[in-house]
Amino acid sequence: MNIEFIIENASKIILIVAAICTLISVITEFTKGIGFLDKIPTKFQVLILSLAICVIGFFAYLSYASIAFVWYYLVAVIFAAFIVAIVCCKGWDYLFEIWARFYRKKD
Repeated sequence: MNIEFIIENASKIILIVAAICTLISVITEFTKGIGFLDKIPTKFQVLILSLAICVIGFFAYLSYASIAFVWYYLVAVIFAAFIVAIVCCKGWDYLFEIWARFYRKKD
């Protein structure tokens, strides 16, 4: 996977992240008042849900597409799960602000 792949499929990637964020937000809203989940911070619950859903989705996609598992794919999915959690907790604008802080346009 390289940067050209990401640029060519950016709209699909954003759509997938948005769908996962919606799923995580709905699950969090419905389970927040249940038992011990009421006692943990919401951001922690979102992070755990993000990790679980992204990793399960990753392995489901590997199985569906008949792709061999490579350990660094899992590391990339875990990093992506943190990005999904940030979007769920703070929104797209916060993520774009972080990106704008470190991305400089070439003159």
